[in-house]
Amino acid sequence: MKNSLWSLYLSLLNVNYGWSAAKYYYIKKKQRIWEPIIIAVSIGPALVMAVWFMWGLTEQLFLGGLAFGQPHLALVNGTLMVSVLGLFFGFFYVLSAFYFSNDLPLLLPLPLRSWEILAAKLGVILTGQYVLNALILLPLGIRYGLLAGAGLGYVLSAIVVFFVLPVLPLVIASILAVLLMRFVNLSRYKDKLTLIGGILVLIVVFGSSYWLQENMGSDDPLVLMEQLLSQKDGLIGAVGKVFPPSIWAAQAMAYANSSQGWVNLLYLAISGVFGLAILYLLGEKVFMQGVITGLEGSKGTGKAKRVDVQQTARNSFLTLVGMERKLFLRDPNFALNGLVGYVLLPVMALLPLFGQNLEGNPFALLNLGEIDSLLIVGAIALFFMLMTSFSMIPSTTFSREGRYLWIIRSLPLSLNQIIGSRVAAAQVVNTIGCLLGLLPLSYLFGWGVLEVILGSVLGILLASAVAFLLALLDLSRPMLDWVNPVKAVKSNLNAIIGLVGSLVLGFLLGLLFFFNMQTGTLWLIPLELIVVTGLLIALARLLVTRVAPRLWAKI
Repeated sequence: MKNSLWSLYLSLLNVNYGWSAAKYYYIKKKQRIWEPIIIAVSIGPALVMAVWFMWGLTEQLFLGGLAFGQPHLALVNGTLMVSVLGLFFGFFYVLSAFYFSNDLPLLLPLPLRSWEILAAKLGVILTGQYVLNALILLPLGIRYGLLAGAGLGYVLSAIVVFFVLPVLPLVIASILAVLLMRFVNLSRYKDKLTLIGGILVLIVVFGSSYWLQENMGSDDPLVLMEQLLSQKDGLIGAVGKVFPPSIWAAQAMAYANSSQGWVNLLYLAISGVFGLAILYLLGEKVFMQGVITGLEGSKGTGKAKRVDVQQTARNSFLTLVGMERKLFLRDPNFALNGLVGYVLLPVMALLPLFGQNLEGNPFALLNLGEIDSLLIVGAIALFFMLMTSFSMIPSTTFSREGRYLWIIRSLPLSLNQIIGSRVAAAQVVNTIGCLLGLLPLSYLFGWGVLEVILGSVLGILLASAVAFLLALLDLSRPMLDWVNPVKAVKSNLNAIIGLVGSLVLGFLLGLLFFFNMQTGTLWLIPLELIVVTGLLIALARLLVTRVAPRLWAKI
């Protein structure tokens, strides 16, 4: 048992990323080799763009900060960025890995200490976070080092910062998760708690960004410059005050060849060790009891519940729709991953309106007076269609069933009823989510009622047709062997393929709308949307009739 922690970490890492399964299918059996190719083609350009963006942003921030004598503004922005992302995604991944994964009942009976399970799971999450942070910190660190002519001390400090900095947000997320899941009646409220916690994290992240923007100083550039130059690293402190460890990380790298740099590096290291120590104590005293409580049944009220046995039979299709919708929303791992897009876009558009005017806000271009109403109709329709893919509800509908798919297969239901009900349930969620973001935007930007109604109707029809195709995609290759519920959504290749396909369709329709604008044929936009929707529905109907039964029989 000397290497039990390391063995557990490697096993969980293997299960989480499916290395053994990939090796078996792609190398040994030489099957489905097209999957990694699609992943590389889909993700490769995005990775290149992310690295290129950070490379250019670092140079701009370096030169901008150099005007204030604080070129390490680029460093504090990068460290703050990875810290906020780590806290945001870490909260969801910690809750999922610690309390909602299917491997906990298997791990608890093993001769492992609670802190070993906690450390192994945290290590798996941290490994994924290092990969994400590398896309930000590596181009940032290299570009800054080249511009500043940094030496060996900078390189050593940057390496320490890279490995220590992500620990702090994950420790904070883990502490919050462990405490909340321990002291709440988990058997009844843990799902609602996770949803509420996810919403609160969104509010904190965007609220802090807005607060930072509003408290940077006066609108007068001269007054702002005087405020920033009145103290050493004033600009760095103003940017990094949302998360002070980001200041320590930036100054540790910027002043790597002086005592100030080593002191800040020591602050960062001590805070990381201190956080891990707290997490160790919580793992020993709280984590095990929290997990056991979550696996237990509810205590109940002690009162007998009166049940009406004389109930009328409901329509089977409506029952399936309601069941799929409730199951999706009830599982916080599915709901948070699927619904986060409905929150992000309205918040990004509306938050600047509460502080400054519309100047500088890219959504200001959507004012009705500055764009044709028929383009607004087309944009609304594309919004409904794209959000269907971003929600990942239809493209993972069968995968989310996992090992329980046999239940739906054993019911006396036709395949048309099953697919149709799942598409309808996805579109109920998608329509409500889109309207919650669309209606405030339409009011603030002065869109007409007719444009909003027409765009919404065409968007619902187009999104429904796309949802049918996405559900058939998931039926063709469902991911049923997941352990962590997040993997059924986030690590599902079907969601990536569906998203890329929808983006391509949206890009082509956008080009068509641009051509209409150049040729003065904007009146064709509603007709074009109807034709595209009809073609997609015809294709989906053909696949449901000819191909879907064979796919269903092969599962």
